[in-house]
Amino acid sequence: MSDKTFQFEILTLQRPLPRQTVRFVVAPGQEGVFEILPDHAPFVFALRPGALRIHTPDGKDSNVAVGSGFLVVQKARTTVLARSAERPEEIDVKRARQAKERAEERLQSRASEIDVARAKAALQRALARLEVAGYFRGKK
Repeated sequence: MSDKTFQFEILTLQRPLPRQTVRFVVAPGQEGVFEILPDHAPFVFALRPGALRIHTPDGKDSNVAVGSGFLVVQKARTTVLARSAERPEEIDVKRARQAKERAEERLQSRASEIDVARAKAALQRALARLEVAGYFRGKK
């Protein structure tokens, strides 16, 4: 594996997560999952809610549940600009399960007053949070 690295940071409206040096990042894009490696061409990717995987030079992976937003690749730095970002230890699993159940109930009800796009987005966010929480608790 290459020893090349780049700077990576996550910025949200609530707070920035600490900048770190990484070997690669795997992110949930609107068009599918993609990987950012050192020396990637400058680009802007649209993100969907999901699990973002960060691989550091010491060989460790960490995961962050991100909301919708953008991933911006620059020459020596990559930045995520997202609605939200939660580390596994910050996720309230009970609350995430409840949000998942509510979203599924709304989607199954097919009532005319239900905003389907909003319910699908809520379901995606809840599933992302549960996925990342699972990594943290050794369930994956």
